[in-house]
Amino acid sequence: MAENAFEIIVDELTLAGARRGDMAARERIYRLYHTASYNVAMRVCNCRELAQEVTHEAFITAFRRIRQFRGDAPFWGWLRRVVVNHAISALRKLPKADLVEFQDYQASADGDQESIGRAMDLEQALQRLSHEDRAVIWLHDVEGYRHGEIAQIFGKTESFSKTRLARARQKVRTMIESRERAERTQLTG
Repeated sequence: MAENAFEIIVDELTLAGARRGDMAARERIYRLYHTASYNVAMRVCNCRELAQEVTHEAFITAFRRIRQFRGDAPFWGWLRRVVVNHAISALRKLPKADLVEFQDYQASADGDQESIGRAMDLEQALQRLSHEDRAVIWLHDVEGYRHGEIAQIFGKTESFSKTRLARARQKVRTMIESRERAERTQLTG
């Protein structure tokens, strides 16, 4: 797994200032974590506008509750949890129909076309999953959350997380394999 973009250390003076309500300290925190927060929200929500709203609301909540951060774990972990909780909460409020969003993909070199194609297939498959399935895959496989943590976020049992992850992975696998078969048939047909 790639290094977590949230793993940014914020100094204790900045945290202390933010706890006191110092706007300059809060702005430093916002600038440090905004991109990582948006990226997590985007991956969970799969919609730019919703991800922006989630990020905004998560920072408002974080600054309101910053005194609750005890410091027994890194600040980035606490903030990431706030962002994920807001993203999951936003998904629960959505109607059951999935949001669809166009994404641009461009290869930087000729050799990148195949990997870009695979990434497009994966992105398209993930977009076709339900919000919950996509969120479970992202939280577990990319963000590194454990099943117990995912279950707690969703207010469900640990078996919910394990089952959703297994089923979602199988759905993604099936969608990608089906698309590859169709492309092979088209080429040879």
